[in-house]
Amino acid sequence: MILSVAQIRASEQWTMEQEAISSLALMERAATRFTDTLKSILLLDDYDGIFIFCGPGNNGGDGFAIARLLAEEQLPVTAISVSEQEQHSPDCAHNRERFKELTSRNSRAALLSFSGSVELSQHPLIIDAIFGIGISKPAKGYYAEAIDFINHLNATIVAVDVPSGLFPDNHTPEHHPVVRATLTLTFQWLKQAYVMPENAHSVRKCTIVDIGLILPDGTKPIAKLIDRETASLFLRTPHLFDHKGSNGHGLLIAGSETMPGAAILAARSALRGGIGKVTVHTAKRNTLLLAGAVPEAIWSPDREEQCFSGIELSDSPYHSIAVGPGIGRHPKTVSGLKNLLDDIHSPIILDADALNILAEHKTYLAYLPQNSILTPHFKEFEKLNGKADHDFHRWEKLQQFAVRYGVIMILKGAYSVIALPDGKLLVNTTGNPGMATAGSGDVLTGLLLALAAKGYSCSAAAVLGTYIHGLAGDFALEQQSWESLIASDIIDNFGNAFNYIRHEE
Repeated sequence: MILSVAQIRASEQWTMEQEAISSLALMERAATRFTDTLKSILLLDDYDGIFIFCGPGNNGGDGFAIARLLAEEQLPVTAISVSEQEQHSPDCAHNRERFKELTSRNSRAALLSFSGSVELSQHPLIIDAIFGIGISKPAKGYYAEAIDFINHLNATIVAVDVPSGLFPDNHTPEHHPVVRATLTLTFQWLKQAYVMPENAHSVRKCTIVDIGLILPDGTKPIAKLIDRETASLFLRTPHLFDHKGSNGHGLLIAGSETMPGAAILAARSALRGGIGKVTVHTAKRNTLLLAGAVPEAIWSPDREEQCFSGIELSDSPYHSIAVGPGIGRHPKTVSGLKNLLDDIHSPIILDADALNILAEHKTYLAYLPQNSILTPHFKEFEKLNGKADHDFHRWEKLQQFAVRYGVIMILKGAYSVIALPDGKLLVNTTGNPGMATAGSGDVLTGLLLALAAKGYSCSAAAVLGTYIHGLAGDFALEQQSWESLIASDIIDNFGNAFNYIRHEE
């Protein structure tokens, strides 16, 4: 889950009360687990020196404790004190003194004060422990100089909990000094800033270090993370006597004369997602071509040769409906979408051009059935709901939009964010940059259609579908590269993703 700084502070205090331990003992636990995790990720013997920049607060205290633990393993460690007035928090002062005592009997350990002329080894490992989650204003003067010094090093930089200078649960203006970490080892919970694109240059790769914090009862997180455990709670086990009827019948409205591939990808995705039957309504000119490409689908030709213009839904046999991939924005298509929204009262899945049409005709938003699923990427959401000042503001706008219209929003991207009609937020943990390719969104739409047709609630379909989509992309990357991965590779790995969630690797 993702917590605010105040909630993290409360969990630290609650843990100390429940376990009857001191803040110093909790700091020692954090330092020990940080060190163990660091050793599991990096070969520390590959570096000719480890330089830990320690600030005056508790993050600096973590840094001094980490320095001592590494030095006790006979690694070459230099702790660099970054404190303008040599005033430290009590726990930081304690750990600084312990490390200082160690240097008197360990020739490979050293304690220095930071200056712009401090000399490092040729191949150093840098550990940043200047500022932690408590920072509330931009680093200035001496501290900004230290951050700038670190950023200009040609070295691996590991941040302790937070890259120094970054606000964990607020927007950090671009001009603020922030350490650009190669790797961030964060304590217990992912911070909100870490899933924001605006902070990618500072956080890079992030690993969570479990330090055993206990969450007070009644804590409501900023957002919950969608991981394997979450997905396994949603995913059903097929019944021996299931048949195509019990697996649902979905209607996919997709494709136009110039974009038939979108219909193919979404239809294949729905079939691989476990749907019983999928009917694809598309421009009349496409039907013969597409029927050959996906023979398992039922193809329904539109009355128009080149585009979607409408569909009769009286006595509809469909358990779910998705519209948008590749349909274009022809005036007849705009009219067809409006008529569709007039005719249906159950939730619908909208993607791609359906979202663009909504953005151009915002009065249509009032006709969206409750619990419908909308899947915009950043630009599509911007068209729907206006520009955001920054990523944190975009989350607010996403949440407000979902509540206002009673819909489920999936804001696609790295760490896709799902906003539910009750205002709850969920963040997906699967996916990779190779999925930033044409057709990837069409694949998600087909998968959502399948899950909804199979009887999953719309919120469950959104959570499970987003996770499976990203996970299949991760499996695809094992055979491909970021550059070579295409949308069809994601579909081809749905089976691996489903099996992984069921622990059937």
